[in-house]
Amino acid sequence: METRTGTPGNVNPHYLDHVVAVSATHTVEATEDVYAGNGMKLLARGARVDAQMRERLLQHKLHKPLEDCVQVVGGVIPARFGPIAEALIERYPLLRTLCAHERAQPVAVTLSTLSMSVPMQSLLTVYASYKEDRLQHTVGVALLALALARKLLPGDAEAHRALALAGLVHDIGELYIEPEYLRADTALRPEQWRHIVTHPLVAHRVLRDMVGAGQVVAEAVLYHHERLDGFGYPYGVRQRELPLHGQILAVAEWLTALMESDPTPLSHARLAAALMPGEFNRSVLEILSTAARTSDEVVSAMGVPLPLDQAIPRAQRIADTLLRFEQTRPWIDEHIARAAPALKNLLEIGVDRMQRIRTAFSSTGLDAADPEIMLRELAALQDAQIHIEVVTVVRELGWRLRELEREQLLRASALTTEDQVVITELIARLKGSTLQ
Repeated sequence: METRTGTPGNVNPHYLDHVVAVSATHTVEATEDVYAGNGMKLLARGARVDAQMRERLLQHKLHKPLEDCVQVVGGVIPARFGPIAEALIERYPLLRTLCAHERAQPVAVTLSTLSMSVPMQSLLTVYASYKEDRLQHTVGVALLALALARKLLPGDAEAHRALALAGLVHDIGELYIEPEYLRADTALRPEQWRHIVTHPLVAHRVLRDMVGAGQVVAEAVLYHHERLDGFGYPYGVRQRELPLHGQILAVAEWLTALMESDPTPLSHARLAAALMPGEFNRSVLEILSTAARTSDEVVSAMGVPLPLDQAIPRAQRIADTLLRFEQTRPWIDEHIARAAPALKNLLEIGVDRMQRIRTAFSSTGLDAADPEIMLRELAALQDAQIHIEVVTVVRELGWRLRELEREQLLRASALTTEDQVVITELIARLKGSTLQ
């Protein structure tokens, strides 16, 4: 029996299941001898990693992470990124606008010539295989991360490369989470959502020592859901604690999500940044503002039907929630006055967020009259631009209220049972499900 020493580690069963699934369509093999932590050799170099090996690998702690020791033969290579990038740029005005650069090599060409290590390519192949549209999504994030890096970090070719790589692998932490939690139609409880918010942490641990990734790539991935105002995850860092490369990847991921879900993502981004200031730095917002002035996005979206029937009940729900917030303020202030520091901080964060949502809602004029009457009057104007902006605001603020509820419950899980009851009661009051 061959042996060697080292610090052992467990194989994540969800990641291994994804590897096994890929082995049904690709050859997955060990790139070196794989040893258990006790020195026993589990796999020889060139051996297949498939369903037959699953239990054997799970039964042992490994001397070296499995991710560093496997290769997916015929998997994703950088040459595939170019055609995907070109198709995305052709499809989305947002990408055409932000990726334009007078002197730099076209972003699609840069992505297609990236240098990627075998472990990085294999990890990306496994991630791209578990959902049909994942490779397209990661290329979109990489495109925007690269484009923003060129504008915010001019001349720093190494930072550009690192952010492009980070964009490609930013969500590989999802491979380590219970797949059921990632289903779009699954309503998650706070204890389940806690698994989701760890995916940047998991990805950071996987990438920081991986050949071809390293600390800069891993750190950008770690921060890609953080915001400058502290209302992000997994850490809720603020201001200077959030490095620029993390901000760039966070904006790239945010814009890509808007691009995939909204007919006017650049307009949506501009409005969202104005509605909820403080999430991104001024330089990023100036880039978005310039892009909004030069993009043909709004013109191309004029023919998109506006979901007026959907907007009316959403606007009414927002108005009702904000009214209940005002009615509940004395109750909140009373609890803030006598709360322990942790609960006090959480309540103050929630109040600040609600006040910002209220200010944003007021900016639409929807709080000055019956939202249904207001929206129907806007429809009568037949001004597509106004319709797009108002409906976008309603959708954005509705999402922000849901996000606030989720974040409050998640952060409350770290408090005492008594303090958790306060947060639960507050949410119930705002939703109108308890006597006040």
